[in-house]
Formats: sequence, structure tokens, C-alpha cells
Amino acid sequence: MKVKAGQQQSLISLNRVRRQRTEPRILDEREIRLKINGIDKIRIGEFSQISLEERAHFGSIVAIDVSTVKVGISSLGEVYAIRGATVIKRSDSLTINRTRPMIVLGEISDTQVSFELEEQLKNIDSARNSMILLDGSLSEITNLDKPFSLIDTLKRSSNIIISVSKGFLFPSIRLPEEIEESPFVGSILNGRSSGEYLVRLSLGGPLLKIEVCPSIELDDVIKVLASLISLDGVEYGYPETLRIAHIYSKILPVEVLTLKCIMQKKFGIEVLREVDNRKMLLGGFWS
Repeated sequence: MKVKAGQQQSLISLNRVRRQRTEPRILDEREIRLKINGIDKIRIGEFSQISLEERAHFGSIVAIDVSTVKVGISSLGEVYAIRGATVIKRSDSLTINRTRPMIVLGEISDTQVSFELEEQLKNIDSARNSMILLDGSLSEITNLDKPFSLIDTLKRSSNIIISVSKGFLFPSIRLPEEIEESPFVGSILNGRSSGEYLVRLSLGGPLLKIEVCPSIELDDVIKVLASLISLDGVEYGYPETLRIAHIYSKILPVEVLTLKCIMQKKFGIEVLREVDNRKMLLGGFWS
């Protein structure tokens, strides 16, 4: 397997933006109430085990993630750094692209959303016949001014987006014996959209919530997830390409030191480590 690493620097404007031959065994129609974080109750409808006998065909898997780190504080306010990473996995190669860390002065939240959207749209725009994996929710990308243009773009390029929410890793739930430990997918009846599902991707793996865009039938979701399991490997029940994208998006402590030196020498901005009063006052009991 060949591994290639490269640097990406340019960003695009935000304005640019299958039925199985053998029917899968659908479990008895039942409703399972699932309590997440002690707040939300999720209603699960139709369930099916994931069979690997028939899969959707994709040329590649594209996984995208973005990470931020607080560099320190300066006379201009708080200083953050943000980086994106994209992993493209084909049958015979793995390509990793990273943006250089971008420095942000002041509030990070809106900038991070914009940066992440640009990374996602850039890859969606260039991918063909690909499964695109994103971390978290699809709410931001589907709430753009022209969401239907996104769906049209996905259909024209034969791409499909799957977002994975890690917040659903270990909910307390009683599952039917037929799928107690096996890979399965179940539709979420009261989700934000019709494309939300509860899944387990490996034997004994954790439960995850995914969103699929554009919306497709459960039979087709099974085929897409079967392809993901086959192509990606889903080590430990989580997509390996998405895990690699997260690792390569992280900004290391030595890079933070480098950014501080660059800001000091090139721009005359001194960045200091922020004093944590909780640590000072509470010592080892601060957390």
C-alpha cells in the first residue's frame, strides 16, 4: 500500500457549493427508547443486520476532520490555531493531505465552522464516486443557503456523505438478541432528518449515530455501510480513515511553540501562556 503525504493551502469560497438482490432480514417492527446523556429519548424503528454479501461500489473513501488548539493570549486577545486533514483511501493507496495551521485572533467558534465547511465543500466538489466521511453533525453543511444544490452535486458526482457522531458511543440500551453484538443499522424515527440511523459497524463494537446525505432507503444504507466495512476496515467499530484524519489534523505542542515564534519575530505579536486560576488555586484537584 502506497502512502502519500502533501500540503494543501488554498480554500474555496463558501458560495460554491440501491435495492439488494437478496432481501436483508428485517427484525420485528418494534420501538426502542434510547436515553442519551440523560436528556434526549430516541425512537428506533426498522432494524436490519448488515450483510457483506452485496455492497455499493465506490472508487474511494474520503474522510475529513478539523482540529483547533489554543496557542495563548496576546495584547490582541486570545490566539488559536486551526488545521484540516483529508484522508483519501483507494484499494491500492492512502493519501493524506493537511492544511498548514491557520492562526485565528479572537473568538474561534465561527471561524472553525467556516474553515470546516470550506474543507468539506472543497473535497465534495472534487470527489467522484466516493463515500465522504465527516465527523459530527451534518447540520452546518445542510443549512447552507442552497442545500438542494449540495444534493444535486452529490447525485451528479455519484458521491454520498456519511457523518459519524462520537457522542453516541456508549448509550445504555437493551437491544434485541438477534443484534446484541453484530453489525446492524436501525432508522431513527424522531431524528432531525430522515437520514439518521443508529449503527454498529463491527462485532461487539460501540453504538454510533450516523447521518446520510442524500437520503436513501434502508436497503441502500445497508449496502453503503457494507462497502464502508469492507473498504475501510472500521477498526474498533469506528472508520479508520476518519480516525487517521483526526490524528493528522491535530496541532502538536512543538507546532504551537513554532507559531508563537513566528508571531513574535514576523509580526511583533507576543503570545503568552494563559494563566489558569483553577489550577493555581486548586492544585491537583482543579478538574
